Amino acid sequence: MSTETKENTSKDPAIVAAEQEKLAAKKQEAKELLRSLVVAGSHLGHPTHKRNPKMDSYIHSVKNGMHIIDLTQTVSNMMRAGEFLKKQVRLGRNILLVGTSKHSSALIKQEAERAGVYFINQRWLGGLITNFEIIRSRLNKLRELEHMRDTGGFKGLGKKEIAALNRQISKLNKSLGGLKKMKGRPDVVLVVDQNKDALAITECKKQGNISLISIVDTDCDPSGINFPIPANDDSIGSVSFVLKYFADIISNAKQKTMKR
Repeated sequence: MSTETKENTSKDPAIVAAEQEKLAAKKQEAKELLRSLVVAGSHLGHPTHKRNPKMDSYIHSVKNGMHIIDLTQTVSNMMRAGEFLKKQVRLGRNILLVGTSKHSSALIKQEAERAGVYFINQRWLGGLITNFEIIRSRLNKLRELEHMRDTGGFKGLGKKEIAALNRQISKLNKSLGGLKKMKGRPDVVLVVDQNKDALAITECKKQGNISLISIVDTDCDPSGINFPIPANDDSIGSVSFVLKYFADIISNAKQKTMKR
């Protein structure tokens, strides 16, 4: 009799049944996730000449000169990252979504707002992680100016002065609007285009205590990423699906936390 069998026979039948049901649910989730990733085109990597050797373990095969990503690993890593995010939500951690490329910018804002987390979707400001005090001062300035505007603080000012202040608000909102309510550095950063937002990755690694989740295409470098998600980062369908998956997890975890 195997060790696993002995352990099961010593447990309450109800507990064993619950564990088996949970395992079956996980297997079904993985199966559905794999199917959805294929439909989204997440398995389609770059032409072979663009390959980053550090991605070799995530490459399944080559087809028509293109690398095909091993989606079984994508599923496993997404589910692990999802469990991690649930825990971070329960602990009240700051979660930041980053995506500044043209095809991901609108998606980042949409899913971050739906999940109730912070986001950067225009341009990563150098020092956002490594020199956060400067960023904090800009955020304070943005909140101060908006408070003045909304409470009549602009009354008595000239048209040119008001126009200048409104331009300043617009400029700050463009770069920092997604961080407006964030009081400290992010604890978890999710990046959808590693090469486009390489500075975000570099700063998080340099800070050292920030957990990184990142989509890694076949031309990316997965080293140093806590949860690398092997997937196509150029396809809107692929990026949209991965973002929605994590946004759903965060949103549901927040709702459960609020009910406690």
